[in-house]
Amino acid sequence: MRIIQRDIADLIPYPKNPRKNDRAVDKVASSIREFGFKVPVVIDKDGVIVAGHTRVKAAEQLGIKEIPCIVADDLTEEQIKAFRLADNKTAEFAEWDFEILAEELADINDIDMSEFGFDTQFIPEEEEIVDDEFEDIEKLEGHYGVPYQGNKSRIADIIISILPAGQRLVDLFGGGGAITHCAMLSEKWESFLYNDLNEMITGLFMDAVHGVYHDEHRVITREDFDELKDTDAYVKYIWSFGNNGSAYLWGKDIEEIKCTACHALMDEELHDRRLAYIHFVKALEAGRPTSINRLQAIEHLQALTQLEALQRLEALQRLEATNFDYHEYEYRPGDVVYCDVPYEVIGKNRCNDYGVTFDSLAFYEWAKAQPYQVFFSSYEISDESFFSKKVKSVQSLIGANTNGKKVNEYLYSNREFA
Repeated sequence: MRIIQRDIADLIPYPKNPRKNDRAVDKVASSIREFGFKVPVVIDKDGVIVAGHTRVKAAEQLGIKEIPCIVADDLTEEQIKAFRLADNKTAEFAEWDFEILAEELADINDIDMSEFGFDTQFIPEEEEIVDDEFEDIEKLEGHYGVPYQGNKSRIADIIISILPAGQRLVDLFGGGGAITHCAMLSEKWESFLYNDLNEMITGLFMDAVHGVYHDEHRVITREDFDELKDTDAYVKYIWSFGNNGSAYLWGKDIEEIKCTACHALMDEELHDRRLAYIHFVKALEAGRPTSINRLQAIEHLQALTQLEALQRLEALQRLEATNFDYHEYEYRPGDVVYCDVPYEVIGKNRCNDYGVTFDSLAFYEWAKAQPYQVFFSSYEISDESFFSKKVKSVQSLIGANTNGKKVNEYLYSNREFA
């Protein structure tokens, strides 16, 4: 086997390629830009691509003229067809060890791993207040909104305490609704606008506040998750790792015992709960899984508690949910506008937070151009023209340019704080 350089214009995409790869092209292009073209494309003797369609599209996007190739001239036509499918399929059986992944990402300080599609996750840690004025806030561990990655639940009380009172709280980048939920309990505003482009997450929030999940008993398996995650917001966000909406909640080594524990706690019929409990105890006695420490919490049950708490809100008739771009917002006198924007990757015009490309610098220009006060929270940002107020010292998101380190989170504004 030898590697040869081939003109990219001479390569022929396989017309019946069953793999849909357009969404991956930008991530692969980022990888090639950062590390170079390190994995050759496999082609047949006629120059038809066998493996590497995404890499070829990424190279074309980057304007690369020649790329390394391996000619699979030792395979029959049937073997080539089989290899083309197997090369894609076998990758589906590999899984991440998320604990080790977090450690590895935390050691990468100068490369933005979100460029390659790594979802950011919040790392819980004992929190400490960095401003003395917030020492009297009691509910620092309050659970607000629906479970969603990047949720501001843990600092929602502090943010709400800083924002001024007004007629309407506008949560312009609402995400999981933590700020809206906390605001509705604060009695500082008469009405509330909860907005996010993601219709599934706003739908999950509104379903929760209207009691849809009051009697939710479903225990979602990995197979259920793969089948339903694109259509069922409850499955997508409650039963995904870190509530990221993409990867199943538990690894294969512990999912059986976790699901058994869920059945013991959640099944509607007492007989079913008792039976599941017996199976759970037997699994523990058998030593599955080997690390009992990983069974300390049934994470999604805590998430269900959050959902059920939402339906007790007394201000539902004053809540409006929308799904528009922030540029389309129309200010009303008395509005207090808060934005939980994706974290800026310093040195880049755009960030890719949770798989959504966001232009941080364009947002800053929009905020500065508004004739009313705009508040937003973030780590340190590149634009020094905003007024800022330190909120907390937090463990940052893995995949942001801070890569899991402890940093300060600030509340920024285009006007002076009152």
